[in-house]
Amino acid sequence: MTGLENKRAIVTGGSAGIGLEIVRSLRAQGAEVTAIARNDAKLDAARDAGARAIVGDATDAGLIGSAIDTVDPDILILNAGARLAAKTLDRQNWDDFSAIWNTDVRATFVGIQAALHRPLRPGSRVLVMSSGAAMVMSLPAIKPEDLRMSGGYIGAKRMVWFMAHQANAVSRERGLNVLFQVLVPAQLMAGTELGRVVATAYADAEGITVEEHILGRYGSHLEPAQVGRQVAELLDDPAYRTGVAYGIRAGVQPFPLD
Repeated sequence: MTGLENKRAIVTGGSAGIGLEIVRSLRAQGAEVTAIARNDAKLDAARDAGARAIVGDATDAGLIGSAIDTVDPDILILNAGARLAAKTLDRQNWDDFSAIWNTDVRATFVGIQAALHRPLRPGSRVLVMSSGAAMVMSLPAIKPEDLRMSGGYIGAKRMVWFMAHQANAVSRERGLNVLFQVLVPAQLMAGTELGRVVATAYADAEGITVEEHILGRYGSHLEPAQVGRQVAELLDDPAYRTGVAYGIRAGVQPFPLD
């Protein structure tokens, strides 16, 4: 038995990549999981892990509200996101630049509002997936030029981080006892579709292989399965209720960011 046994969880973007690994890890710990994604066929992997599936768009407020009403979750994980157009600014159009805002930020906005308006039961957790790219202007180890193909992605991922703080303020003011937290995979992951596309773009620009790019920048690979395991650990361990944002890097335990 674990603290996640029979807990009810919703995972948006739960059909592939990090989202699917979170689904698998929560199911392995005995949680009842509902995965939401737009592609019904891709949701088969979540179904194979024992999750229920809802086909739909995580930016649809009606769909998310209905899912929360139906599932009554203890855990809501906002992971849905768009694919980044990995091009320098001069080669992007506005649709390329704003895609992450229209998907990742909007889906986070919709999910957080639903959690506050319903509201979720006292003691519930809402986890928002951000990115190490959100630290580019605050962590000197990441040079802005190293993310020159990221367009609107950096600001969008910083915004969802900030939104968790805003939501916590509302939760405290209203006495809801719902905790909003941010997870920050602090490495590019070539093991996800998005990570592979971005890593390939940067590797091609540098004239090296994806492997050389990942190892040269980070020293090791962060695998989606590690993120999935650590999300389950974070939810199960009371020690991780003390912070808002936690970073994840290969081979180490989640570490507090704020």
